[in-house]
Amino acid sequence: MKVTNINVNILEELSQRMPEQTDQAKNKFPKYDKWIKGVDYPTYNQLIELSKIFHIPFGYFFLEKLPERKYPIPHYRTLQDGDFVPSNELLETIQFAQKIQEWAKEILLEWGQEKLPYCGKYKDNYNAEEVLEKIKDIFEIQDGWASRKSTWTEALNYLIDKAEEKGIIVLRNGVVGNNTRLKLNVNEFRGFVLYDEIAPVVFINNNDAISAKIFTLIHEVVHILIGQSASFDLQNFQSANNRIEIFCDKCTAEFLVPEEEIRNIYRQKTDLEGLAGYFKVSQIVILRRLLDTSIITQQEFYEQFKKLYKKEIKAPQSFGGNFYQTLPTRLSKRFLHILNTAVKNNTILFRDALRITNLSSKTYDTLIQRAIWYT
Repeated sequence: MKVTNINVNILEELSQRMPEQTDQAKNKFPKYDKWIKGVDYPTYNQLIELSKIFHIPFGYFFLEKLPERKYPIPHYRTLQDGDFVPSNELLETIQFAQKIQEWAKEILLEWGQEKLPYCGKYKDNYNAEEVLEKIKDIFEIQDGWASRKSTWTEALNYLIDKAEEKGIIVLRNGVVGNNTRLKLNVNEFRGFVLYDEIAPVVFINNNDAISAKIFTLIHEVVHILIGQSASFDLQNFQSANNRIEIFCDKCTAEFLVPEEEIRNIYRQKTDLEGLAGYFKVSQIVILRRLLDTSIITQQEFYEQFKKLYKKEIKAPQSFGGNFYQTLPTRLSKRFLHILNTAVKNNTILFRDALRITNLSSKTYDTLIQRAIWYT
């Protein structure tokens, strides 16, 4: 039976907002253009399929107009070229991260979790030296730590494991949920952080180069220390014209490439590739630090930057691999541990765990059975 009481104007709005999803709808439903004009109508089952394609609740088709897409956190852009209009992919990713945060917080509070001591510790004291010491404390590192890691992947995994040990939920994904057709645009955002005193969440765009992911992770942790949620594009690894972002980038750069250390190393090793491998950051970050510390001139910076940017932006490294190896990074090992423990001790129901993770019972059980990090 056809549903004739839908608001066809909603279909028109969806077509304007989400052209890619509209193409999918037209390919799946040849009569879609007729539905928009109101000369024909979809069936109930076809409407359900449309809601999945556009990632909206079924009831939206009966509203007078679509709700405004309000962006929930500040977004800092390096280049201010007009108003920021978030993509549907970014909005859905933030909403999913918010859902994970809400469930984690509710469970942790029921278990008696108190405020994490470092959250917002420096919100009224933007002291870079104190923040740097606290970052070192969180990640349990000494000077020169990166040079002792053999690969970028080893360095990134070490930092993420330490962050999660200290209570930060770290999500990594390059698509919306498990939908490989909806990729996240690294030019729109490299990552975001959802600040909370109990369950802070960090999200890293997995389509970025791995060296850039390391920079993003530290940048987001600084945001947690000063008590600020945000998303950011960090174009060319340069700050947005904003006090918060400038401070976060300054702390991140000094943590990853300390001025005194790069001056000493530069006496023995001057090639950018070697320096990037030593500090486990991108060559662009190294170049930027050489400029910041006056080791190279502004002209030398711009000459090399143009070449490097074209090279690095074309070489992202996604996680890939087995589905059950990828899931723990998408959902966070820490969050999965919280969730599984909550199911075991009856804090939440098993069906809640499935609803939160968007997994089938079979997939969830297989994931938990293979989850050696729980032991």
